[in-house]
Amino acid sequence: MAKKILVVDDEPDVRDFLCTLLEDSGYETRTAQDGIAAMDLIEREQPDLILLDLVMPEETGTGLYRKLHHRKEFKAIPVIIISGVAGRNVAVSKAVPVFEKPIDKEGLLRAIEGLLASTG
Repeated sequence: MAKKILVVDDEPDVRDFLCTLLEDSGYETRTAQDGIAAMDLIEREQPDLILLDLVMPEETGTGLYRKLHHRKEFKAIPVIIISGVAGRNVAVSKAVPVFEKPIDKEGLLRAIEGLLASTG
């Protein structure tokens, strides 16, 4: 069964690009345009990994990340930060891979594979 990856980004072009990349690599994808929609989807479907933009309207990526790590049922879901803000301060509680836009496709796929392999 294909691993499910949630792509959370407010830019439709970025969501489409990432979904195409992931689906072409054999992953199942879901999308959300902000942290509020993402949390609803996470509660319903519990993805295997989350690609998370930091700067979004409504609920930021940082806010969503903090909510996930305050709930024991979601703490173990690996997160990869994707951000278009150069030199940003990633205010998250543990080390996570960070990719700047434009995205290094091969590097991102290697990071995803590594995280999914380490979480079973």
